[in-house]
Amino acid sequence: MKDQEFMDIELGKDESLAALMRKIVTQKREESGSQAVYVQEVVSTDENRFTIILEINHSPY
Repeated sequence: MKDQEFMDIELGKDESLAALMRKIVTQKREESGSQAVYVQEVVSTDENRFTIILEINHSPY
């Protein structure tokens, strides 16, 4: 089963988008118990604001 999760984020002055996404994916992998958590899309909504769409696959291997 695949789920999508939408997250709105705002970057701080000295934050890196890549580092923040890596942190979010790691956290979601721990929460879901699955390594199959991926960033599906990143949409810029304003200056330093983004909507991140995550794909989470709960299927057993």
